[in-house]
Amino acid sequence: MFNVTKITIRRLVLISTIATLASLFLMVASILFPGPLLLVVAMSMGQGLGVASLVLYLLAIALDLQGYGEHDELGQAGSAGSGTGGE
Repeated sequence: MFNVTKITIRRLVLISTIATLASLFLMVASILFPGPLLLVVAMSMGQGLGVASLVLYLLAIALDLQGYGEHDELGQAGSAGSGTGGE
């Protein structure tokens, strides 16, 4: 299905952080340099980037909590460390 690794989860968090900072930059720019067009663009794009960053961050949390990224593939997430092996 999908190949999710720890690097992928870290990239989701990194992209989320960058989108959040870009959103904050746009909103601060609209406060420091008030103008009708900049205000509309900054608030619209800022809200869009903020929502996108929240969704990416929640996806990274959900994948991490489910154990994805600890192994190479999604199908192996629940098989390792179960303690039922015949050792």
